Amino acid sequence: MYDLLILSMLSSRDMSGYKLAIVLGSTVVPRRKISNGVLYPVLNRMEKAGFIQSVDGNVRNSKIFHITELGHERLIELINEPVAQDANRDNSYHFKFRSFSYLAKDKKIEILTDYRNAILTDRNVYQDLSTHYRKETKDHPERADFYRWGLKTITLKDNLALAKLAWIDESLQELKENKA
Repeated sequence: MYDLLILSMLSSRDMSGYKLAIVLGSTVVPRRKISNGVLYPVLNRMEKAGFIQSVDGNVRNSKIFHITELGHERLIELINEPVAQDANRDNSYHFKFRSFSYLAKDKKIEILTDYRNAILTDRNVYQDLSTHYRKETKDHPERADFYRWGLKTITLKDNLALAKLAWIDESLQELKENKA
């Protein structure tokens, strides 16, 4: 997941490890700090693979990272890979969206449609959970407060899913109208 974002960020401009950590932290989860113990092993591995190069920066012990041609090729490969349906799914899609400028219109539509289908699947799960919680509330009134808060949480997730669907549909419409 970090490879995709790092290569995407470096495709727009060279950055120091410090700047990459800030960008990664704000992209993955706002205000999340990415430690050097996580970032630099990834950067070192990517440099050894030939995807990026580093040069000494102006500040003491700093390195500036640059994407290579092989890195650009790897970025396109990563964008084209299917997204795992796991806890990092949304971040993976968001990283791909940041790299859409490298893709043809049909690939953008394909990725957005895949994401839309994943969100629709989530909504089906939320609906099933809501039905279950409502039944449990009736069957176990002594636990009504527990189920009420469970339902409120599911409602929050469903509302977030609706916002994502609206964004996806707007983006798909822009692509179809050749605005994106």
